[in-house]
Amino acid sequence: MTVYCIVPAAGESTRFPWNKLLYKYHDKPLIAQTVSNIIDSGVFKRVIVVLGYQAELVVEALRDLEKYVDVVVNPEFKQGMSSSIKIGVKHIAKNYPDARIICVNPGDAAWIHPGVYVNVVTRFTEHLNEFHVAVAMCRGKRGHPVLFSTSILRDLLSITEEKMGLKEITSKYKDKTLLVETNYPGVLLDLDTVLDLLRVKRLMYK
Repeated sequence: MTVYCIVPAAGESTRFPWNKLLYKYHDKPLIAQTVSNIIDSGVFKRVIVVLGYQAELVVEALRDLEKYVDVVVNPEFKQGMSSSIKIGVKHIAKNYPDARIICVNPGDAAWIHPGVYVNVVTRFTEHLNEFHVAVAMCRGKRGHPVLFSTSILRDLLSITEEKMGLKEITSKYKDKTLLVETNYPGVLLDLDTVLDLLRVKRLMYK
């Protein structure tokens, strides 16, 4: 099963003191940790990273991973994450027609163990004839990654911030969504503010 991963990483990090994707957590930029975990899972044929704000600096942070990554720049990144996801989907549709599953994983979701991706992709692949969407969960709460069958590609290309982005799709296909319980708190974590670092330490290292 051919699976591709889109990593939206174009935002301005307005609630963080600087570009959060460049914040070094355990001596590695957050974006590099996120992409490394995705690559290390071994289940994705290619990772598409969509950049915008400070794109040159983020590219440099991914230098060691460039052979695994397609970098796409979203010139309209200020319109929100939906615009970046759509650019990633268009890139896959144009360059990788073999895609059967598209995963969306934000650039600041750096605490997802590679094994989680294996688990969610495997479960979705096993039930692809029954479901259009798969969502990783921890103790009943939804998180990331979120996976989509390319059978609903048209829906992915129609998302907007006004219609709540991917939430419109998960709502539309709520009866066709596979919820994958991981029992792994990293699927719930991202980094929007400095205070979120406390949440990471509390959940991951308690």
